[in-house]
Amino acid sequence: MSLRAETAVFLLGLCALLNIYSTQPLLPDLARDLHVPVEQSTWTITATTLGVAVMAPFAGSVSDYLGRKRVMVTAIAASLAATLACAVAWSFAAMLVCRFAQGLFIPFVFAVAVSYVAEECTGPAAQGANALYVSGTAFGGFCGRFLSGAVTAHFGWRSSFIGMALVLLVTLAVTAAWLPRERRFQRSDSLLASVQGIGRHFGNTRLLGTCFIGASILFLQVGSFTYAGMFLADPPFGLSSFEIGAVFAVFLVAVVVTPLTGRLISRIGRLRTFVLVSLVSLAGLGLTLIPSTPAVIVGLAASSTGVFSGQACAIGYAAEAGGPAKSSAVGLYLTSYYAGGSIGAVAPSPLYTAAGWSACVGLLAAVVGAGALVALAAWSAGTGRPHRIEEPAYD
Repeated sequence: MSLRAETAVFLLGLCALLNIYSTQPLLPDLARDLHVPVEQSTWTITATTLGVAVMAPFAGSVSDYLGRKRVMVTAIAASLAATLACAVAWSFAAMLVCRFAQGLFIPFVFAVAVSYVAEECTGPAAQGANALYVSGTAFGGFCGRFLSGAVTAHFGWRSSFIGMALVLLVTLAVTAAWLPRERRFQRSDSLLASVQGIGRHFGNTRLLGTCFIGASILFLQVGSFTYAGMFLADPPFGLSSFEIGAVFAVFLVAVVVTPLTGRLISRIGRLRTFVLVSLVSLAGLGLTLIPSTPAVIVGLAASSTGVFSGQACAIGYAAEAGGPAKSSAVGLYLTSYYAGGSIGAVAPSPLYTAAGWSACVGLLAAVVGAGALVALAAWSAGTGRPHRIEEPAYD
């Protein structure tokens, strides 16, 4: 894959996660200016994830009929428009509608980009491109939070959405100009036939297992950062909100490490790689139990890196397991992924209230273990040894 194509793939990953959590640093400002309680302002995040979950199973089916690059370019343009609409939202209800619209367009990038990589690259090239894409999502998760908070601090929260829109504009231009047109895409007979193909995935145990793995991955990520933030705010740490927000910089470690995951998959196989990165996540969780701020931050960095590396393993397999209907399979995976994150945000709450962070770590470790066991069952056939196939040429 050419450098231009790789740049486009990285930016598509960035675009996929840029908007979802971008309002996290803005919640007090949004609550004040849109006249709602702070706890109610969190619906600006839920509205976007809900849009993702609703549309994810169908986005791939649309691209199965209309084509990959065309759908992604259109979705980025529509997401840009919805982001600009957020900047001029005149009420909280209007903001929720705009944020929901942002969520609706994200699967047309997320699911379709993974299908594009699965079709246009093979062997080690596919593993590398998948890892590069997931690295982009890691950077997008960081960039969305950091950029929106930095812009808001200087120019107000409405300007933060303009900043997001500029990033999307660059992604749109690069994707349109540098991403090669699909060459191996096989168009579905009709949009209805493509949508009907979603039902067949529910008999695919390998794919369903991969969907569970995806849910466990985001459960860990959301649960760890949500409750570790509360943990770090309490004694003996006493970190401020700004300092806790800065902890998200550990995502940058995943940006660097995740592309190496593709090489590791090619060398030792997807299953062994996933078990290895699951152990990294478990070790990271263990480090967070040490009552030291540096230890907790290093532990979260290790856990997060394991999450994104695990995502590189799982999302590529979801596309493979989907057979001809790759993008709808990735869409189903994406719905499961965000469902797991939604559960991870609330399920540890009673444990944290009753027994603190250590109880949360126990639950999160159990979820990591369950994901690894499911991977052993669902991926064992044909995934233990890597396949080495020559990389296709790109213009």
